[in-house]
Amino acid sequence: MNIIKRVCSLALSFALIFCLIPQAHAANDPETFYFVEDLGNGITVESTLEVYPSTARNTSTWGALSSNFKNNGVWVATVTLKAYFTYNGMTAGVTGTEYAKDVASGWTYTNHKITTTTVSSSSGGTATLTATLKDFPISLPISLSIHCAPDGTITKA
Repeated sequence: MNIIKRVCSLALSFALIFCLIPQAHAANDPETFYFVEDLGNGITVESTLEVYPSTARNTSTWGALSSNFKNNGVWVATVTLKAYFTYNGMTAGVTGTEYAKDVASGWTYTNHKITTTTVSSSSGGTATLTATLKDFPISLPISLSIHCAPDGTITKA
């Protein structure tokens, strides 16, 4: 009878320990926002902003803005900007950026530039990618921008 109590007590102890271990599998899932813009002359942009949450006790976060450009419904290019931020409740700034591009045959991607706020600011941090998509006679200036507020909120700027 004593052994049964010990085994049950041990099993209950292990069950309680496993219940107290935090489950982090859903904590790192991004929040996703969708945008559609009509730029005129048959050009449309379908964008997705994925915001990756800060982990516990961490004041850094990042977001990825991916835009699909179409000319009269035909895919022209996909351009993605990733921006990494730090924030502390009073200021926010950009700590790094990455980009990727995929362009349809016949189109070119030129004049690429990424600008960032290099100092943490009370108005937040912003990363902006500018470039031009060209297929004669079309010249399409593009701009993707991600902003992080001092509280860590990321938005499409």
